[in-house]
Amino acid sequence: MMTPTLLGYLAKFGSFSNQSELLCTQGLTYLFQTYKVARSALADEVDTRTGIRIGDSLTWLAEAQQADEARPDLEARTADGVPVVKVEAKLGAELGTDQLQSYVADLLERNSGESVMLVLVPKGRTAESAQVAITAFGPSESGLWQVTDACFTGTAFISVMSWDELFTSLRAGKGERFLLELEQLQTMYHVLIGDFIAPVTSNEEVLRWRERETDFLNVVDQVTRRLTTKHQLYPMGSERLKETSQESVTEIYRRRYVSSFDGDLESSFCIGLRDPFAGYETPIWMRFHWNTGKFGNIRQRIEASTTLEWIDSSGHIWIPLEVPREVPGEQMIQDIIEQAEQVLFVAYQAE
Repeated sequence: MMTPTLLGYLAKFGSFSNQSELLCTQGLTYLFQTYKVARSALADEVDTRTGIRIGDSLTWLAEAQQADEARPDLEARTADGVPVVKVEAKLGAELGTDQLQSYVADLLERNSGESVMLVLVPKGRTAESAQVAITAFGPSESGLWQVTDACFTGTAFISVMSWDELFTSLRAGKGERFLLELEQLQTMYHVLIGDFIAPVTSNEEVLRWRERETDFLNVVDQVTRRLTTKHQLYPMGSERLKETSQESVTEIYRRRYVSSFDGDLESSFCIGLRDPFAGYETPIWMRFHWNTGKFGNIRQRIEASTTLEWIDSSGHIWIPLEVPREVPGEQMIQDIIEQAEQVLFVAYQAE
């Protein structure tokens, strides 16, 4: 019988395009279940971060259900079923304080000794995730939270780490097959979070944007994440548009709202993906809704600008954000951020 491989194991979990977090966490589960060197490498990392030695004999489970029916992404247990480590792993989904508090409460209730909660996120989300941990457990100068409860004798330690830090730690493991499968997981991870967005090379490629819709959504996701500086990250959403650029197609605008004023949704704009208006090529559009706070002032400033192109549709202000050609993905994202910031300078210059 052929020995299972990481990619073969992941194939049963479905589409790479809509189950990215599931695939990455199941990939980690596979490595920890299959390779002692992976468990040992993680144990070393946990020891470095928390001072706790978890060993390499724990049993790793994916989405093990707690008494409150919550399911952490990964959980490591002793032979008699006591949880020692929980991992909440995110790519783009929101990280909630309730999640972390639930997982830590379960650790304290079921483990009378020391336990660990790891929050695993892309490197660009570590600061955001640390803020969530601060909200859940209070300030921490060291970046390590230590939680106890008067009702229990145990202590839980919480640490935020990036996927890249984890991959670096796991590379301490030995074995040709293990390192090959680790590289496969790492490559898949970077593709799924949009790190490997190929350059856009031509106008035709922009016009055929639906053939690379996942890439363009990744660009929108990264742009709006980085523009979100005054509040928690809002989810990506979809809405039907009254106007359509193609009579036979139901127009959908997939967008994320960002507030310019300390999380006040009434003063928000959004950036998203849609079919372009006539005469334009780019599928990435910034919008000020007619019901946006200060919309009258925003409209006046945009109308008076000699540098901005804009469209009035259904009473909203739509502004095209051009997709740069022949540049790497990271530069593409930064260029679109700069375009959006120029719009915001005009829209809110007197605020």
